Amino acid sequence: MLKNRASLTDHVADILMERILAGQYAVGDKLPAGRLLAQEFGVSAAVIREATERLRTKGLVRTRQGAGCIVLANSLDDGFQISRPQGADRQALLHIYELRAGMEGAAAALAAVRATEDDLQEMAHILAELEASLHEPESALEWDFAFHRCLAAATHNPHYSQLLAYLSDQWRHSVEVARRHTLETESSAALTNGDAAEPGPAAGKLKTLTVHQEHVAIFEAIRARDPKAARGRAHEHLQRACERLGLDVTTTLISTTPGTRT
Repeated sequence: MLKNRASLTDHVADILMERILAGQYAVGDKLPAGRLLAQEFGVSAAVIREATERLRTKGLVRTRQGAGCIVLANSLDDGFQISRPQGADRQALLHIYELRAGMEGAAAALAAVRATEDDLQEMAHILAELEASLHEPESALEWDFAFHRCLAAATHNPHYSQLLAYLSDQWRHSVEVARRHTLETESSAALTNGDAAEPGPAAGKLKTLTVHQEHVAIFEAIRARDPKAARGRAHEHLQRACERLGLDVTTTLISTTPGTRT
């Protein structure tokens, strides 16, 4: 019986992929709405989002806010793929963070130059929603990932969004691990400090809010049209995420932080 979300996501993605390859959903067709798929498979909306994201990384569908999920191809083109870190594979997780540092630092710098007012408004909206759901793990994960997608889109270089789509499973995993770790350390700190009666959202909020402020700092640098600061804030955020996870970034992320204005 499938119980954990990763297994459910694999199960749903495999079935939807089989339907597309078999022609049940033709090229140009829109997949059923997320709520209908969630009802059909008996899973959460988050599982459906992750499953369709999996299809997008394989080039089978495209998703657009308000337009649903459209079938792009009925054959697989795996392209460039990186396996998702399994379990406690800390080295593999560090490798993803190293990759993210290069990509997100450059993307933030470009966004500081190219972001439109619409881009900035969308980032602000996402950050407001993220702040409101900091202690709701599934919602926070989705808004966190949405911020990274918006950042990539704000470069107005389509390859950033395309590469993020290809790497979305690994990217999402790294974000999920970091957010889960922060919540767990918050709860542990609250219990240690004698707040056992209230170990959840009201306990130890400082750590989660600190992480959120790192996202806000990236946004503020982009809004200030400062590419050097935007790149630096992105690197700092990822470096601190690694430090919180106990990953060794001494010779990796730190050494890649730029010292000159883009």
